[in-house]
Amino acid sequence: CKLTMFVDEQQNKIRYVKGADSPVNQGMLCVKGRFGFDFISSEERLTTPLIRKDGWLQPASWDEAIQLVASKLSTIKQDFGNNALAGFSSAKTTNEDNYAFQKFIRRELGTNNVDHCARLCHASSVTGLEASLGSGAMTNDIPSIKHSDVIFIIGSDTTSAHPIIASHIKQAIRHHGARLIVADPKRVDMAEHAELYLAHRPGTDVMLLNGVMQQIIKNGWYDQEYIEERVDGFDTLLQEVMSPAYNLDKVELVTGVKADDIFAMARMIGTAKRTAVYYSMGITQHTTGHDNVRSIANLQLLCGNIGIEGGGINPLRGQSNVQGACDMGALP
Repeated sequence: CKLTMFVDEQQNKIRYVKGADSPVNQGMLCVKGRFGFDFISSEERLTTPLIRKDGWLQPASWDEAIQLVASKLSTIKQDFGNNALAGFSSAKTTNEDNYAFQKFIRRELGTNNVDHCARLCHASSVTGLEASLGSGAMTNDIPSIKHSDVIFIIGSDTTSAHPIIASHIKQAIRHHGARLIVADPKRVDMAEHAELYLAHRPGTDVMLLNGVMQQIIKNGWYDQEYIEERVDGFDTLLQEVMSPAYNLDKVELVTGVKADDIFAMARMIGTAKRTAVYYSMGITQHTTGHDNVRSIANLQLLCGNIGIEGGGINPLRGQSNVQGACDMGALP
């Protein structure tokens, strides 16, 4: 989000923060953005590098710290080889920093052992969406939320984790008539705004999504023209999701969601002109995270919701620049 900070120059302190009018937040701020700046003036902030001497971390100059790190890295590389080294980048820093970091690890240290926190949070988005769509990123921008007819949130406590996007979704419901579906084992805040809430059992996301796709296909709600023009592998999907294993009664038994609710979800998504999906780490932090993401992609492709305003697949990242860190190559 874009911020405007009001600074007391005499005291050298930030007094208050307002949201700037950017396409992302449109002047809105969450609690962190509006009030979370006390750390800037905190006396606990580190102002110099610290080097452990005689068992204690002691202040040191930058030149001393850089020389020590360079010496240690060179010694390890010489004694044990390139792959004895590894680098862990950050999703809370810029694209430029991530690019320079992974370039240093690969070029200077000579190893591919580089990663960052997406390994835990959204690596399955990268692999799943790249396999399905060719790119592991959001397909739509935030302002397009207001153009959605149906919004489907799965595996995300959006109000708590992504409050600005949650505000956009609530505005789309209130002012533009969007209909909301929420699927989450936990009754998150967004469920209170949903027309349909499904509390499926943890780990049954693929079962639920495949069951929904079976109902969409059975009732002819899928976009045949879109599939013929833009989608490969539809016959393979058909063989999988039309299996008796994904009949309504079986899906109800496994997921714990009533058959009527599964059918209602399929009808809402299948008959809408524009459905957008938003998901987060409730989908990705699984041993089946890759399959969860692929199933979401299959659902959206089935209904022709990729490449249109107000549609798409929109992973909500865990930190401020997970997408950039991935795009810049801070991955093995």
